[in-house]
Amino acid sequence: MFKVQKLDRSARSAWIQYALLTIVMLLSLIYTFHGVTATWEQVFHGTTIVQFPANFGLQLNRVVTLSPEAKSAGLTLGSPVVSVNGRSFTGMRVLIEELRNRHPGDQLTVGYLAQDGMPRTALLSLVAADTGNRLTWFHIVTQDLLLRILFPICFLTLGCWVVIAKPRNGNAWLLFGIFAYFPSLFFPPVYWPGIALYINPVWADVISIAGPICIMLFGIYFPERADWDKRAPWIKWLILGPLLLLFPLDLLFSVGFVFSFHAISWLASWIGLITWAETTLIFIAIGTFFASVARKIGLNTNPDARRRLRVLYFGSAVANTPIGLLLLYALVHGSQIDETFPRWLYGGALAVFVLFPLTLAYVVIVQRAMDVRILIRQGTKYFFARNTVLVVSILLATWMSYFINRYFTSPGQHRAADQMRIAALAGVFLGFRFVLSKRLQQRIDRRFFREAYSTEQLLSELSDEARSFTEVGPLIDTISSRIGSTLHIERIAVFLRVGDTFELALATGCARPPGKTLSLTANSATISALARSKSPAIVYRDDPSSWLVDATDEERSALADLSTELLVPLPGRNRLIGVMALGPKSSEEPYSRTDRQLLQTVASQTGLALENAELLENLTVEISQRERISREIEIAREVQQRLFPQVYPHVAGIDLAGHCRPAQAVGGDYYDFFLLPPRVQAQPRLAIAIGDISGKGISAALLMASLRASLRSIAALQAESDSADLTMLMRSVNRLVFDSSTDSRYATFFYAEYDPATRLLTYVNAGHNPPILLRGDVTIALEPTGMVIGLMPDAEYQQVTIQLCVGDTLFAYTDGISEAMTHDEEEWGEKRMMSCAQQFLCRPGKSKPASSLLDCIFRTADMFTGGAPQHDDMTLLVCSIS
Repeated sequence: MFKVQKLDRSARSAWIQYALLTIVMLLSLIYTFHGVTATWEQVFHGTTIVQFPANFGLQLNRVVTLSPEAKSAGLTLGSPVVSVNGRSFTGMRVLIEELRNRHPGDQLTVGYLAQDGMPRTALLSLVAADTGNRLTWFHIVTQDLLLRILFPICFLTLGCWVVIAKPRNGNAWLLFGIFAYFPSLFFPPVYWPGIALYINPVWADVISIAGPICIMLFGIYFPERADWDKRAPWIKWLILGPLLLLFPLDLLFSVGFVFSFHAISWLASWIGLITWAETTLIFIAIGTFFASVARKIGLNTNPDARRRLRVLYFGSAVANTPIGLLLLYALVHGSQIDETFPRWLYGGALAVFVLFPLTLAYVVIVQRAMDVRILIRQGTKYFFARNTVLVVSILLATWMSYFINRYFTSPGQHRAADQMRIAALAGVFLGFRFVLSKRLQQRIDRRFFREAYSTEQLLSELSDEARSFTEVGPLIDTISSRIGSTLHIERIAVFLRVGDTFELALATGCARPPGKTLSLTANSATISALARSKSPAIVYRDDPSSWLVDATDEERSALADLSTELLVPLPGRNRLIGVMALGPKSSEEPYSRTDRQLLQTVASQTGLALENAELLENLTVEISQRERISREIEIAREVQQRLFPQVYPHVAGIDLAGHCRPAQAVGGDYYDFFLLPPRVQAQPRLAIAIGDISGKGISAALLMASLRASLRSIAALQAESDSADLTMLMRSVNRLVFDSSTDSRYATFFYAEYDPATRLLTYVNAGHNPPILLRGDVTIALEPTGMVIGLMPDAEYQQVTIQLCVGDTLFAYTDGISEAMTHDEEEWGEKRMMSCAQQFLCRPGKSKPASSLLDCIFRTADMFTGGAPQHDDMTLLVCSIS
């Protein structure tokens, strides 16, 4: 069993809409197809089809127009026709079917009643429907090709496109009704044979009533509902009601006129009054359209909407006035419009009436309207500016061709003057065509197109000038002022990206609302639309399909506060760098395509210039910061160098030397010599210290300064208490360093005190590289006696005492010396370092100062590394016993 699922209300409504759309479009296509086909055959195959010998109107079978052949056969105006080729003339279908397969020259028998009431028979010779012998080619092109072929196809295509694109939009359906209305004015339905005879008269009658209704409703509801209709919606029904009531009678007459005169004979006496009433109501409906649009122009505050409504009003007025006057005249005199006026006048009025749908298409589809005077003025300027040179060239070529033709067609009258004239004309033509035309074109452009030429020139120069700016402020000021003066824009605002927000950086001609910050987020609908399109976007606040519909109230409010009509993105290399919001022009003209293209060019260069200025500004800030940091580091380096011993303490029998070469401006290595306060009746002791702080740079230098201060203060206090316990001193230093540094900071540290009276050296080695005591060929390493300082709060250390002898040399170092590397990352190593020191001390000679040993070791290490950059601080301390 299959279960039928019911459609919900919205789905049923959609299906009904699409079904109705399909039916309406199918009928319109059939109607237009047969009308175009009939017109095409009449124009291009007029010699093979026959002309109607007589036409009939509101008096059913009574003749209203006659061809010359029908008059010569005896038919008169008003004669009732009773038969055609022996068939009872019951409707126009009989005459159409009899003429369908006839050819020019065939005979047609027509039975009619003479003025005396007696039946008569007329034998008509059918003639071709070729209009070329009766109308000029101008009439054929304008009335037949344009009005009955080209424009109906364009109108129907446009109407179908609108309603397919927006099937649920009421205004789209109204536009479709208006565009489908015009073929009913151009095609006489009785000319159509075949299936069109059954469809087109009915459909023509439907749209002839629906068209004016759609025009009236479009004026009421576009772009928004009229205020008077909101207050009194019943007023429009005073027009719609009678039209809808009279429509069935009109439709019945149209169907009966084709198929059965007898069925509508009772209606014949009323059809004139019905037609008069319908025409009057149609006039009122179209007048309601103009009244509604005019009122909206006066009440609407949106310049964009007001501009469109103004074009809609004046364009429609120009289009409807000629045909309206003809219809009014025919209505007053009770006649048919095509019977009252010449075909050229009626066709000309219809040609002007074509402006009405064109105006609707321009206003609604293009979505931007210009004043009619501006259209005419710019069109005239464009014609003269672009075609004058071509016209002059054609005239010169024609003039020269005339004399050349006359020269060769009159061989017996050749004269030297004719030859000279032809040569002179040829020279003038060639000189004008290849030399003067370009210059003349430029002068004409500047004369007739001065404003557009100046705008293009100024904006092009501005796009080149934008690249030369290096500061953001002057750049946006210059760009805004030049665009404002060139395009006559008073209100300009510029948003620049600050992180994920576009902040208002400039607002010209519009005051910022007090207490309100104007900004757009990077993920807003406005910014997203500009980032996708990467081109200027017109702001349509009344278009339901615009991207602005998805914008938040804050975005719409911000754009409204700035009176924005055009948004111009300022693109960078990889992202949107800013947005320029342009208000209306002082002339109220819209932004043309040329304006938008030029603005896009300027915006591209401006965006790159802004990005370059921003990068330059960031680079300048970074350079200033680097310079400040460099100055601070230089000061730190000077301060750190002052922390090292500037003057070595004088101790009898001791020669001291020390040096620190940081890998960077400041380092973490530390060495120190200082004298401790003497005990009672004793000589001052010498304190020797060297350390290596983990890490480099400022942080290591600060910890080194803290270590130095802690050591000197604790050592001084301990010396005053006559205590020689270095383990307690080291524990105190360790605790202070631990408390003043992070968990990842520590230091290897060697500290010793030398008593010159006893030559005893007492030391503690907290994880430092073992200092070396050189005694002739013997080397003694002062191994670590505890862990590094600053890593754990409670660490234990041991002190060691060693007896020094005359000639001993103690040198302590950091691993930056022993681990000095070449470009191939080969280490110098402790062995090479020890060998260098021993070779220096074993050299013959008596004077071997500590400073010379220090210089020798540094020099030898540098020779080994070959100038390779070192990544660790290099510190060496030398103490010689003399």
